[in-house]
Amino acid sequence: MKDSSIYYSVGALLYTAASNTGIIDDIMLERFNIPFSLAFTFDMASNDAEADKAENILIKTLDKLFISKKERDFYIPKLFIKVLSTSHIAHLYKKFGSLLDLITGFILPDFSVSNADIYIYEMQRINSALSTPVYILPELDCMALLDLRTRYNHMYAIKEKLSTYEDYILNILVATGSILNTLCVRHRVDESIYQSGPVAALLSDIVATFSSDYIISAPAYEYYAGIGWQEGLGKEIELDKLNGFVGKTIVHPKQILVVNDAYKVPSIDYDDALSVLDDKKIYQSCPNVNNTRINEPKIHYSWAMEVILLAQYFGVKKY
Repeated sequence: MKDSSIYYSVGALLYTAASNTGIIDDIMLERFNIPFSLAFTFDMASNDAEADKAENILIKTLDKLFISKKERDFYIPKLFIKVLSTSHIAHLYKKFGSLLDLITGFILPDFSVSNADIYIYEMQRINSALSTPVYILPELDCMALLDLRTRYNHMYAIKEKLSTYEDYILNILVATGSILNTLCVRHRVDESIYQSGPVAALLSDIVATFSSDYIISAPAYEYYAGIGWQEGLGKEIELDKLNGFVGKTIVHPKQILVVNDAYKVPSIDYDDALSVLDDKKIYQSCPNVNNTRINEPKIHYSWAMEVILLAQYFGVKKY
């Protein structure tokens, strides 16, 4: 597992268009629940000219953010850019220059065996030239993993390639839109993605393969309004956590509060984690602080470390 809080600090990851001129005011006026992370995308650009226009708008956005932060203090989320391709990385570095200091990382879409080496090579090049690291968030190409005949070989081949750049891999993202479309599946507000057998099996395989070395963020939940959406999102996040995911891609700012509340550490877990990590008790199995379960350091050590790291970012709640 990762032993630094930064890997646990992506949290609620909100996507927005790179051409969104209003997002800067939302950040400066702190209109969203905090903490959260923000990813700028070029998905709406249908050609090079539109992508170039969106890049220019994003440059102005980041520049305004940089200047405004000097004038007064406000919360700036972790900022990410979802690139269009492997070649887009070098292009952004040349065009954005020092503004990339505001960027925590790049999201690498359709990440697979065929493009992993190029993605990593391009990131190594720009990180060798920057004063602060730019992390990467590989977004797994789930369609390439749908074929059961090659799934496991494909996933372990990706893991092997990622191992050469492990410290720079902030999170692994999982996008399920294309696979849900292929399966003609769309869940209701009171249903979870885990109720779709093929999708649940794929998510389980991804976690089983990568979670020993990387933090994996859960795929998006599409509802953000109407009856029952908060309860539905909350229940899905509990399943995310039970399955080994940390954090979640979100589709609307209203979802941030639900994610933050779900990942706020219950005080009983926090107290138990401290007990498990106590050097004096490292070899002792004993009842927990309220005598409801057994703490076994040899079994619960990694869990306890994660609890402490999550508490540093999301806080602790009475429970």
